[in-house]
Amino acid sequence: MLPVVPPVSVSRPLLFGLVAVGAVVAVASPQPTSSFAAGFAAGAGSAFIVSFMKTSRHERLGDSDDRSGDGS
Repeated sequence: MLPVVPPVSVSRPLLFGLVAVGAVVAVASPQPTSSFAAGFAAGAGSAFIVSFMKTSRHERLGDSDDRSGDGS
């Protein structure tokens, strides 16, 4: 069964892209669309921050217990 939430390696860049697109649209568009895009960017940014808070520093850096480098 496929996971519902994409892995962190996919979701973080996707969230970052959504924040960037929302911010650009908020600046470049007229009022009704601008307000929606600003809220969208804020929501995606919140999810982006929460994703960093939910993972430990070791997980973000890719550290593991195996330090030999040969993968075994």
